[in-house]
Formats: sequence, C-alpha cells, structure tokens
Amino acid sequence: MATLGNDEGGLRRILFYAKDGSRKTIRLGKCSKRDAESIKFRVEALLSAQLTGGSLDRETSTWIANLSKELRAKLEKVGLLEPLTPPPSPKKETMAEHIDEFILRAGKPNKPGTIAVWKQVKNNLIKHMPTGIELADVTKGHAKQFHENLKSRKLAGLTVCKHVRIARQIFQDALEWKKISENPFSGIKASASVPKCNVEVPRKTIDLILPHCDQVWKTIIALSRYGGLRCPSEVLSLKWAHVDFEKNLLNIPEPKVEHHEGRGIRVCPLFPELREVLEATKVMATGDDDYVVDKPIYRAAANTGEGWKNANLRTQFLKIIGLAKVSSWPRLFHSMRASRQTELEREFPLHVVCAWLGNSPKIAQRSYLLVTSEDFQKAISTPQKSGTKSGTIKGKSGTISGTASVRTESQEIANHQRKQRSNVVFPGESQKSSADGEGFEPTVQSPVLRFSRPVH
Repeated sequence: MATLGNDEGGLRRILFYAKDGSRKTIRLGKCSKRDAESIKFRVEALLSAQLTGGSLDRETSTWIANLSKELRAKLEKVGLLEPLTPPPSPKKETMAEHIDEFILRAGKPNKPGTIAVWKQVKNNLIKHMPTGIELADVTKGHAKQFHENLKSRKLAGLTVCKHVRIARQIFQDALEWKKISENPFSGIKASASVPKCNVEVPRKTIDLILPHCDQVWKTIIALSRYGGLRCPSEVLSLKWAHVDFEKNLLNIPEPKVEHHEGRGIRVCPLFPELREVLEATKVMATGDDDYVVDKPIYRAAANTGEGWKNANLRTQFLKIIGLAKVSSWPRLFHSMRASRQTELEREFPLHVVCAWLGNSPKIAQRSYLLVTSEDFQKAISTPQKSGTKSGTIKGKSGTISGTASVRTESQEIANHQRKQRSNVVFPGESQKSSADGEGFEPTVQSPVLRFSRPVH
C-alpha cells in the first residue's frame, strides 16, 4: 500500500496512493531505515482505516498521540490525519460584564435605591478605567487612580467613601469566585469622617412657620420635628391605622430598613405636641383617607422604582419658610429629626431614644446628636461649686461630660457615719476616745502558745 523511497544524502520518503487515487509523498528527511519502516507501517494502518472505514488499533492511536508537531503536520498535509482544532481560549470577562452579573446576582435582597447606587459606581468605574478593560487586568494603580478622580470632582467625603467601599465589594465578589487573584481595592483607604452638617432647629422657629402652613404641611413638619420621622419615606408611609390615639402610640413603617431582619415597623410614643397636630388633621380627614399625609401626588413622586426620593418637598418647604420670614437651614428635614433626637436624649436613655427613632447609638452620636444653644446657656448660667472639678467619663454609650466631686463635705459626713455604725458592734466602746493611742484591743502582748505532738 505504501513504499519507502531513498533520496541522495540519506533522505527518505514514503509514497502511497490516497483514497481518491492521487499519489502522495511524505518526505521524512534524514532518518534511519528502521525508523522509516516504522513510520511506513503506521501510514499503512492509517490508509487502511480510511479505505475500509475501520477504527485504528490502540498502538496506532497511542503513536498518533505522541507524534511530533513536525511529523503530524506532514501527515495532515497528505490527508492521513485531520488537523487538530485548538481548544477555544476561555472568554476573558470584562469589568463591566462582571459588575452587571454582580448586580443581577447580589441585588435581589436589596432595595431599589441600593441598586441605583451600584449602577452609579459602575458608570464611574467605566468612565475612569481604560475602555473595555478586562476584569483580571484591573490593578491597584487603576483603583488608586479611580479614588483620586472621585476626590478631584469635589464630591462629598461620604460619597467618595461609599463609592470606594462598593467598588471593593464588587471586586471582592470576583475574588471569591476566583476570577481574579487579588482585590485591587483592598488597599484603598477612603475616610468616611465628614463634619456633622445637621443644625439645631429650635421650637420657636417651628412656631413661626406653622401659622403659614395648611394642615398637610403642619402634619409633615410635626411628624419630622416632633415625631423624628424620616422624611419623606416614613412621613408619607404613615397611615391612620398606624396611629393609636387610645394608647398614645405610633407604629411607624420603616421603608428604608424594612429589608433588615426584625425591622419594618417600630413603635414610638405619640408625643403631646405631635398628638395635638394629628388630632386636628384627623378631624379634617375624609373617610377615604388611609394616609395621614393626604397628598397622593407627593407619594407618587417620592416612592419611585429606584427607591424613595425627596418628591420636591424641599422646594415647597423653602417657600413656606420664606413666608414666615425666617432663615432656612441645611438639610431641612434631617436637621428637624436630629433636633428631636437631641431633645429626647436629655430626658431618656440613649438606647430608648434610638429605638423610638429607628437608628443605632453609633449613628446617633455621629450624625444626629447636636450641641445646642441651650447647652451653652446652661453651662454659663450654672456656676460650679467649689471642691469639684470638671471631667469626662467614658463608657460604652459614649463620653459623658459633667463634674466629679473631690472630697466634698457630704463624703466627710458619710465617712463619719460609717465609723459610728461600726462602733455599735462593741457596746461601751463607742465613747472611747481615739486620742489615747489605743484601739478596741488592749496593747498587752499575749504569750505565744506552743503545742506538742501527742505520743502514741
């Protein structure tokens, strides 16, 4: 079926007729006759399998698997072997593709507002990274440059911190799925420390504003300032079914944190100043009004597919403030909530107030509790007594400022009374003077008693 031919210089070749009748030549080059005969034997086995449609024996299959690239190429060229199809290279995922997958997979239990922020981070990453960059090609240098670009845009410190934290979360997810070998954002430190921007909203300011409000806006302001509700989400979600006038309680819906375990509704007292406004609102409500704030247009604008938004309440509130001829303040609604929490802290423990307003002690101390004008007035109008010194006491709930007594008169009296009570144990001794140098026991030395072992 195949013949072995020799050329000058010891070069060898194999000649055979293919299945289609054409004559084929395999040039082996310079090799021994024994090796040439072995290759010729395998060529005949391949040719036989082609002509008869049979399968190759195990030895021939093993021989083919161990062929050199050069000899295999020659066999493929004459049609004895099919060209090997290189395995498809694994598809390299781009950064944008992974972020889309992350949002789809991890976003299910999260609020629409959270998903919207993730998409903002995705857009910023795409904007500040090389076009179409692959996920595995993102380096620590890219992460650092992304952080610097955010800061150069003069964004709020908390916004920059949140974007970096979410980017770190996205790449940590890729690391856990073993798509990358390290998280490029692991070393990026974005500080979340921002100045507290809430301010005190005194009650006298609210008293000047309320006469210029209709009942709807009186209710919104009272719920924010006297109830400490989040606006707009909690204010616009409150229904009359949540208001228990008989028990003086509010069952406040918490759309912002309802996805957390154990959250969704919190119970808060119906404070007297808030009750007064709600009672007036209830009288004016029609039988069809389910919501305390009877303004469907506000809810439609605020409760969107991407979470709760401000529903343009700020614009309307600023107009009312202008009518009252008082100065506006930063973070109109949030500052009223912070002012209410600060007021309640003066009368109730921190953990109680946080339960009523639906935040944590850590968040309250960082973002809500304010130093008010009343604090300054109290400090300058209350003189410190002699024998005391100012100081701070640090505890688990925070730092408490106050005065610590230093050897006051009341302590001296208490110590004297304790001494007198101890003398009652020894009747007749309570009148003994301590100036004679003797105590309760005589100064006579007792002899040392010695004991001997018994003899058995």
